[in-house]
Amino acid sequence: MPETRMEIANFAQTEIRGRNFVSFDVAMNGHVISTIDAPLLSGRILWSHAAIQGFGEVEIGERTMLEAEIDRALGEGAPRTDDAVSH
Repeated sequence: MPETRMEIANFAQTEIRGRNFVSFDVAMNGHVISTIDAPLLSGRILWSHAAIQGFGEVEIGERTMLEAEIDRALGEGAPRTDDAVSH
């Protein structure tokens, strides 16, 4: 059986009113299965406040792997969008 590999794609980081957020797609075996929008707290994804569209059952081990991918993306100077959104 081939190894299942989760990857992130279309990563974006946004800062709104001093708070950081990330948005990214999760792909498995070359197919996008979820889109995740989540706040960052001390550089970590705040999963309890994440919006997950698509397949939403992300297990602890998968969350750890996705966080490592996000850390790599943040370390590589991922494209950043500063939005001036007011509510």
